[in-house]
Amino acid sequence: MFGSISVQVLAAAIALLAAPLFVDLGIALAGNLCRSRAAKPERLRTIRLAVVIPAHDEELMIARTVRSLLAAGCSSSEDCTGTQWRPPVLVVAHNCSDATAVVAAAAGASVVSLSNPLMRGKGAALRYGLEAAHRSGANAFLVMDADSVASPDLIMSIASALEAGAEAVQCRYELEKPVAGAVTSLARLRVMAFRGINVLRARGRAGLGFSAGIFGNGFAVTEAVLDRVPFSADSICEDLEYHIKLVCAGVRVEWVENAAVYAPLSAPGSARASQEARWEGGRAHVATRGTLRLLGAAGRGNWRALEALAEAWSLPLSRGVVALLLTLLLPVHWLHVFAMVCGVLACLYVLEAATLGDEPWRDLSALAMAPVHIAWKLLITPLVLRQARKRAEWARTRREVQQP
Repeated sequence: MFGSISVQVLAAAIALLAAPLFVDLGIALAGNLCRSRAAKPERLRTIRLAVVIPAHDEELMIARTVRSLLAAGCSSSEDCTGTQWRPPVLVVAHNCSDATAVVAAAAGASVVSLSNPLMRGKGAALRYGLEAAHRSGANAFLVMDADSVASPDLIMSIASALEAGAEAVQCRYELEKPVAGAVTSLARLRVMAFRGINVLRARGRAGLGFSAGIFGNGFAVTEAVLDRVPFSADSICEDLEYHIKLVCAGVRVEWVENAAVYAPLSAPGSARASQEARWEGGRAHVATRGTLRLLGAAGRGNWRALEALAEAWSLPLSRGVVALLLTLLLPVHWLHVFAMVCGVLACLYVLEAATLGDEPWRDLSALAMAPVHIAWKLLITPLVLRQARKRAEWARTRREVQQP
């Protein structure tokens, strides 16, 4: 009897661990089927957008980031905009030990330096930059990473969405494929997984009326939102932390489909392992701290908080697959049915993520390397758990693409 009870408890624990991920996948698939393609609404208000880029030791990448924004319609630090507002590019050189500030200014950005060992982390740099942008006359703020490039229509698409009444928006955020040499199967897997999280799931949530989420790159908020929900996030996953606060305050992040930011892949090896561990551990840390807040918001009638709770606790898909495989070891019929439904959702999700890329058949063929990726994720689990118990530091990660 006690053995049967323990098996049921273990089965329930596995299902509870995996459920948030597959709830999120189900919402993503349904939302992508149901999302509306309504006509663009009329403009309702005047938006003065500024781009804020927190940068820590980014002299190798910052120039191409700034130039991509200037090509997308931003103004350089030397422009005289007169009566017509053109979004300025503001780079926050945060505790830099290299020439980030000099390179960014030479590329055409306005630069503010933050050199204070007590003000650490991306959150501190963002607050400093948001305040500086506000003083320049901006009433809306687009946040972009210092290693990313903007699509040509980024500024127009973000500004139009905010002018049409959106309080906060997130655009497509994707990884660049390596420009030198052949693209490996593991690199394709990583790009496809990233696309699933930052495109497929986000626009699916928005398609069902939930908040799309923010990813720390390519999101924008208005001055009114910052007045209601000040940016006070300081964890390594400041984007998830701030999104939880937005959802609890009743702010819905809308999805901008026709614009994108692209970030380079982290370099393979220890750099990638460290980055993955900081992200996963940081998410677990933030989810733990935000659970009661989200449950309280749901109890007050904010139904979007429940979906945000599922997003916060979603396992990476590779770990979700491991959880499903564990169900085969337990003789529990309802758990096998649960695993079968989740397996179907996972397959549909992967197929949909592949079709969103420009080479879907090659992306799908890269799934042959999925067991290797899953084994690697299991190997870094101790590092993830260590990161989940502490406040991780903002650190520059080596990338595969480093040309300016």
